[in-house]
Amino acid sequence: MTINQKIAERIKELRKEHSLTAEKLAWHSDLSKSCVAYAENAQRDIKMSTVEAICKGFNISVAEFFSPFK
Repeated sequence: MTINQKIAERIKELRKEHSLTAEKLAWHSDLSKSCVAYAENAQRDIKMSTVEAICKGFNISVAEFFSPFK
């Protein structure tokens, strides 16, 4: 599994935990819905700035986002 795939899985996991649609996550993250969809489906390389914005949308730190990665 690539790092992009791991990040995509983490986004899906957190979105389910927070009961957010992709559209609502995009709104909370100040990103477009397509940007969230690309990240969640690992269709493109995910920029760190996108991860930071998504963390903002979940109201978590980047460290919390990556905490399950070992």
